[in-house]
Amino acid sequence: MSSVLMLKVCQYYYSKDPLTMSQIGERLGISRHRVGRLLREAIETGVVKIEIQSPSHKSMKLEQALENAFGLKASLVVEVNPDLTPEDIKLTTCKAGAEFLRELMKAHHTIGVGWGTTTFELINQLEPLEMGSATVVQITGGNKRLSVQFDCHEVTRRLAHKLSVDPVLLHAPGVVDKKETRELLMRESAISETFRLFDKLDIVIVGIGAIVPEVRSMLIGSGYVPAAELKSLKRAGAVGDVFSYFINDKGEIVQTEIYDRSITIGVRQIRKVPTTVGVATGAEKSRAVAAAICGGFVNTLIVDSLLAQALLAHYAPHPGPGHIGEQGNTAAKVRCSGAVDTS
Repeated sequence: MSSVLMLKVCQYYYSKDPLTMSQIGERLGISRHRVGRLLREAIETGVVKIEIQSPSHKSMKLEQALENAFGLKASLVVEVNPDLTPEDIKLTTCKAGAEFLRELMKAHHTIGVGWGTTTFELINQLEPLEMGSATVVQITGGNKRLSVQFDCHEVTRRLAHKLSVDPVLLHAPGVVDKKETRELLMRESAISETFRLFDKLDIVIVGIGAIVPEVRSMLIGSGYVPAAELKSLKRAGAVGDVFSYFINDKGEIVQTEIYDRSITIGVRQIRKVPTTVGVATGAEKSRAVAAAICGGFVNTLIVDSLLAQALLAHYAPHPGPGHIGEQGNTAAKVRCSGAVDTS
């Protein structure tokens, strides 16, 4: 049975303008220790019931399921109505995702940025932050064939502006015409200096493109990948792309001709980054996202609920050793045994 004193303590402690236990003790003429004991008793006897109010309990369950199934460091699942258009799903996911990203970034961080429409939208939704000691660096080459706003130079500039810092740009195309051109550019001091910064990254933000069951890839849509090359990629088992690498179901890089012409962060460097954030929307990207996790390219996800459900339904792996072999990135410590063919 609750006492009047217990009720009074609870009223002060759980009110809209709560008092501290010391303040309650002073007001009621009892010790702080006794205030704490009365609060504990109130919970134990059911006088006070604590509930976590979440906008979407379903989303929280999906996040926990994703993290457990895929060995993720963290995830955000945004509840969306299946009747929404793909663009509205992207916008809704990125609005919520921007708040999540805000919590992941710290003032001293070196932050890497990739390209793509979803990455652009995520950063576009981010509220300005004063992070004057942060470093924002472009991690894949630029692409002048894209709409200016989606090019990696512009996405990097936009994030740097939001954080009140100057961007570190990678002054090179994402894909060049010849392997020899790439080798020549990689010897340029300005480019090699930027690549050295990749070893200091604390967090990266990257989109994930899909090749199957349908092409939803900015890298392919950019025009750098001709029809013949796309056929070669599919024949070789490519299901998606991340960090400008085409990957198969096991998260292994598919090395067709374009591989030797790409200018992007190295795989070894990716796997040293503590937090690798993959952002994607749409259930049709589930196979590509699963592959990106499986290969150790991402260890943190921002996705919509439809994509999360598809990942769990079709691609959740069994526990086991993963592909990560270097300390730092803890993504996907799971066995990746090949996904269900949905193409």
